[in-house]
Amino acid sequence: MKRTIALIILGVIIVGLTSYSYACLNDGTKPPCYCDIAFVSVSATDNEARVNIASVFAQITCEGKTLDVCITNGYPGYEAYITFTVKNKASLPIRIDEVSIAEYNKEALQMKMAGLTPPALIGPSGTAAASETVRILEGAKQGRRYTFKVEIAGSCVAPKRPRSAGFWKNEFSVALDKKNGEAQLSPSELENYLNQISGQSQVFKFTGTQKQKFAQAVGILQPQSGSSMEAKLKQQLLALWLNQAAGWTAGYTVGGTTAHQIIKGSENALFYRRTSQYEYWKNFCERFNNLGEN
Repeated sequence: MKRTIALIILGVIIVGLTSYSYACLNDGTKPPCYCDIAFVSVSATDNEARVNIASVFAQITCEGKTLDVCITNGYPGYEAYITFTVKNKASLPIRIDEVSIAEYNKEALQMKMAGLTPPALIGPSGTAAASETVRILEGAKQGRRYTFKVEIAGSCVAPKRPRSAGFWKNEFSVALDKKNGEAQLSPSELENYLNQISGQSQVFKFTGTQKQKFAQAVGILQPQSGSSMEAKLKQQLLALWLNQAAGWTAGYTVGGTTAHQIIKGSENALFYRRTSQYEYWKNFCERFNNLGEN
């Protein structure tokens, strides 16, 4: 009981109205950027295992544009962990150029962000997860209210044509140093695409270190000779997922069918083991991926 009282006396702190704002820039490409990034999920936990002194609450407000976080009865050593997901609701891919934490009392609060590392790219309808750790320091004052902002600046990226499974296999192979050549995409971009896919796909889950994820991708994108139709469908489906994550499918269709619709149909066929449909969806994915070769 004495320890509990001492912790409360150290500081009764309210951290409220944590505003996350976005600045969207245009990099001069056409068509003009239509920027619309929004929060779509948030959760909050803390490091209190047994005691119940402080608490943290987080919610999305202002039509997804602001994330409000409130910590009550915080004390030095208390940590809150905020995990959130943002979604690109724009018609073009958006590159994350800068993630910064501003306007907070550095003597009272310690901030640490993880995820959304520039130059992360979020394709149309794509999502990206990030987290933030807020630690209460010894310099915090009793009964004081602290506010801060996390600002995310993004730029439009010129849309590109879809690329083949061979293109994507080469990108991951170069990143793994298994093949000589020059990659067009950075390892961080490739990993971000795989993370996006893992969060949305019911077929693909890439885990482990960056190199382990890349090796898993290469294994799917380069099926062995004589592989089953299932392996061939997964090869083309992963390439189509990567094209969508990169924002290279916007505005394109095959027979009036969008990449999103083809992905959904392919995933359902694999998930429900509709083997008679494998070749149909494999051909659909492959035709879309090869649009950039025409």
